[in-house]
Amino acid sequence: MTFGLWTSVTTAAAIEVLETTHDNGRYTVSFEVVLDADRDKVWRIMTDYERLPRVSKIIVESRVLKQEDANLHRVGVTLQACVLIFCKTVKRVVDIEARPPEEILVTDDPAFSNFSYAVERWRVAAEGSKTRLNYTAELVPDFFIPPLIGPVVVKYFLRREIRLTAVEVEALASHE
Repeated sequence: MTFGLWTSVTTAAAIEVLETTHDNGRYTVSFEVVLDADRDKVWRIMTDYERLPRVSKIIVESRVLKQEDANLHRVGVTLQACVLIFCKTVKRVVDIEARPPEEILVTDDPAFSNFSYAVERWRVAAEGSKTRLNYTAELVPDFFIPPLIGPVVVKYFLRREIRLTAVEVEALASHE
């Protein structure tokens, strides 16, 4: 995860739902965002695992470590997370199961990740000429996040990153 200063962004993307909860070190996150982009293009962008850094500036590196078939991949991802002047590099090795045409399941391997547990589910659905992204996750970071301010900072960070990522995905989709 990355934390940073708020940036004003103009986009057609609309965050319709954003919920975060924190209980005993476990974060539960859900959001829905509507992108002004074609669903098939969004799907291609989200499943182009070697090029994830183009989707979000916090993703420093992504590479496919293993491919079982067209829909099963093991991917190494490095993120640079910052809160004001404090930064943390977060490593993840995830197993990604794409279930076309709408669902992507991401599960961390805790032996190779900075999360002792992480499961993410993406739903990518057409909504006319737009795309609705629905995301749910349970995350247990294997690094310290201050419990008193953590949930507030996580929600702030997510709102910012969702908006910035939505802008990037919309821009990429317009050029596909």
